Amino acid sequence: MNFAIIVAAGKGRRMGKNANKVFLPLMSRPMIWHVLDIFHSCGKIDEIIVVAQKSDFEKIRGIKSEYGFDKIKKIVAGGEERQDSVYNGLMSIKAKEDDIVLVHNGSNPLVLENEIDECINAAIKFDAAVAGFPLKDTIKKASGDFVEKTVDRKDIFQVQTPQAVKYGLFAEAFKNAKKKKLKATDDVSLVEALGRKVKIVRCSYENIKVTTQDDLRIAEGILMSRNKTNKDSKIGFGHDSHRFSASRSRKLVLGGYIMPNETGLEANSDGDLILHALFNAISSAIGMKSLGHYADPMLEKGVTDSKEYLQVILKKLNEKNMGINNISISIEAKRPRLDDSTDKIIQSLSKILAISKERIGITCTSGEGLTPFGRGEGMQCFAVVSLCSSPNQ
Repeated sequence: MNFAIIVAAGKGRRMGKNANKVFLPLMSRPMIWHVLDIFHSCGKIDEIIVVAQKSDFEKIRGIKSEYGFDKIKKIVAGGEERQDSVYNGLMSIKAKEDDIVLVHNGSNPLVLENEIDECINAAIKFDAAVAGFPLKDTIKKASGDFVEKTVDRKDIFQVQTPQAVKYGLFAEAFKNAKKKKLKATDDVSLVEALGRKVKIVRCSYENIKVTTQDDLRIAEGILMSRNKTNKDSKIGFGHDSHRFSASRSRKLVLGGYIMPNETGLEANSDGDLILHALFNAISSAIGMKSLGHYADPMLEKGVTDSKEYLQVILKKLNEKNMGINNISISIEAKRPRLDDSTDKIIQSLSKILAISKERIGITCTSGEGLTPFGRGEGMQCFAVVSLCSSPNQ
């Protein structure tokens, strides 16, 4: 298991604002949204723990609900200092010795998914890792307002987050720090205090901590630049249709959500026509084959869960260094009425695809009886998906 502790319990005094800076708007969304979105989208992250001031719990819950960040499993109260907040987050986790715990600042909104992945991989191999970049500027040590000496910048790194440590080692580091009354401004310093080595994972110079108003403007500029230079995008279109089953015991599954008290669709699989149409939309966009080519061999092995089929094409999508920007689903059916279930289907899709709910749209039509679907004999679904190159490319 890989756990991410997002530290968002600061006061943001240097920002010159009364409110917690992680909730300040960055490209029309709270700064912390950008952090939660990238960690939620990262396939290697299993659970997210947000450490926040108690007064901000409702804001975090609101962001989780609005954007479908279901990997957020706990919101934990912060401590007096950052080190105390990280400790509270760590103690809230039930983990094995070799599970990986990442700590990331809620004010580092520009981290890339590949940097998260690389920190996890390095911690698995070396027990502890920290993201950072080589220092470019000349550093002077001052005495008052005068230069005391010039510091050799060779082999000097400016570290950021994420910082990743195996759970058992992290717990030992905090125990040692408490015993020796050690204080540190970053997490792996406590591991270093045990005499253990920490692997440096080079990250982009864009992975800055937003501390001042100037930093906030710089972050906005970087995000705007990323949006403009997205060097690849694709559109895919998919379709599927099924007639209703004669068996009343068959479940109706739509987008991974089981519709209560509804008759399912006739199919060799679970008949989830939303996932089938979505599979074909993604597959067509990246030049791969239709669903049956991949699903039929799986069916022969007894795999009928359409979520398993979808994982095949999502893996191929990842191999092409692309991700889902947004999807649009259109369903034609006289029955059942889906208005009351649309949010639950979207929530299910958000979890399956690891994207926020706002990126998913579903519309429904009865077809006014002009087709077999409009006459209640079955259902058909159209899916349009827009893809973009992964941000680490």
